[in-house]
Amino acid sequence: MNSIIQNIKNRRSIRKYKDKKITKDLIKEIVETAQYAPSSHNRQPWNFTIITNKAVIDDLSKDIKSWYKSIVKLSAPLSFINEVKKSVREMSARAKSEKDLFFYHAPVVIIIHAPNKKFFLQDCSCAAQNIMLAARSLNIGSCWIGFADIVLNRSSKMKKKLGIPSSHKIMATVALGYPEKFPNKALPRKESNVEWVE
Repeated sequence: MNSIIQNIKNRRSIRKYKDKKITKDLIKEIVETAQYAPSSHNRQPWNFTIITNKAVIDDLSKDIKSWYKSIVKLSAPLSFINEVKKSVREMSARAKSEKDLFFYHAPVVIIIHAPNKKFFLQDCSCAAQNIMLAARSLNIGSCWIGFADIVLNRSSKMKKKLGIPSSHKIMATVALGYPEKFPNKALPRKESNVEWVE
């Protein structure tokens, strides 16, 4: 099988990392692949905030946890609605846990952000995918942290702390680290959602 296709099929979201740093050169190499992602009209709108400072990552995780704790309190009166109840339960479990259930103690967090303009989300999503595929090819695990995207887009205070312009939208937050182990194979994929028009 073609090595690129094999890499795509072997990629998995990793949430358990070794306590091992990724070299700056490797991080640069991974981010460079993101800069080669396709973009509408070749505008390349992405900006990358790369966090390798453990204390900063831990503080960011705590800030996100606090934000979710406050949302859980505000949402409690609406928990009679089934959809809200399920979301509140999930947020509550993450917010109350002693573990880092946002960045999973990853040694690197990359935040992709850009002005909130047409097609920029798609462009930055392609860049995020390149990061995750490049990481996998280098035996580095990755995970797109959607819970972080939500909070960072609602907190100008956290953006300011990280030096991200308030006018920018967080398009993707990706954790990177050497995995404790890579799963042997990908989870089964659905086939019923493929339709042909011939």
